[in-house]
Amino acid sequence: MKTFLLEVLFFISALALEIVSVLMIVKGYLPDGDLFTALCLHLSACLMTAIVLPKFLSSPNKTSSSINFLLFFIVAFYMPVLGMLGLVLAVIPGLLFVKTDSTLLINFNTIREFSNTPVDRRLYFKYGVVSLENLLHSQNPDKRLSAVYATLKLDDKNAIPLLRIALRDPVDDIRLLAYALIDRKEQRISERIESVRQSLENNETNNTRHLYKCIIKDYWELAHLGLVEGETLNYVLNKTRGYLEKALQLYPRDRGLHLQYAKLLLRLKNPQFAYNEFKIAETLGVGKKPLLLYYAEIGFLQRRYGEVKRSMKEVNLMTARPQIHAARRFWQENFNG
Repeated sequence: MKTFLLEVLFFISALALEIVSVLMIVKGYLPDGDLFTALCLHLSACLMTAIVLPKFLSSPNKTSSSINFLLFFIVAFYMPVLGMLGLVLAVIPGLLFVKTDSTLLINFNTIREFSNTPVDRRLYFKYGVVSLENLLHSQNPDKRLSAVYATLKLDDKNAIPLLRIALRDPVDDIRLLAYALIDRKEQRISERIESVRQSLENNETNNTRHLYKCIIKDYWELAHLGLVEGETLNYVLNKTRGYLEKALQLYPRDRGLHLQYAKLLLRLKNPQFAYNEFKIAETLGVGKKPLLLYYAEIGFLQRRYGEVKRSMKEVNLMTARPQIHAARRFWQENFNG
């Protein structure tokens, strides 16, 4: 308490010196018009003010003592009397009672280390309530950043579309993180492809069928998930086709290979050849219901709309996505046949 009273007394003394210096100038009390005395009084008052007032600041708002001293001195020096009163009546109360919410502060400078750990059940619960896509459109950049990090716990099929949304984010750090994650996925697949390719060339294993399926699956993912575009996409599709045709020569009755070949042919806009491959896969044991959407797509490309309607009618709505429900209603309501 004594220290506080001494500080108040010190400030009052500084204010008194300030007022005296101003009165000396205004009322002409200076000897022989000498301003030096008034300037010395004003400078002394400013120094006293800059020493004592920063001590009234609470610790959460403290910065460097030299910066505080310089700030208070400049305000007091360039605004005689009013500067001191302004510091006491406005600046200090504002610094003392300002509320800062640390939860709103976002630091994008440090990128967390990528994790390959299994998904936590709590994450499924957390992000099952509010979709990640909705979070990516949030006005809060912190939530958008959290959504991008959450894609690390998703498989590539679900993560890539979300990361592509994040690539359009206005915040640079979010876009860079999304790009880094996409690039990481592409690099990981490319490394698997190279490893399998070398194993196939060197005949390091007898499990050739498995290796073919692995390299075909990885090439297909690069194309199907949109990880490559333009000429690179054409290259990847052609490589997928080459490996599929080699594998089918070795294993002509493998229904999985025929199914993948049919999907590739459909992607390459060869609907009739794709249809033939789907039928072969069905003959070899692939269930018809998973193929109905492909048959509907082929019927649409060939303008056989009655076939589209019949295929859509047989789709199992219990396992279909919501978009399929809408498509089925459209074909039922608008086409006959």
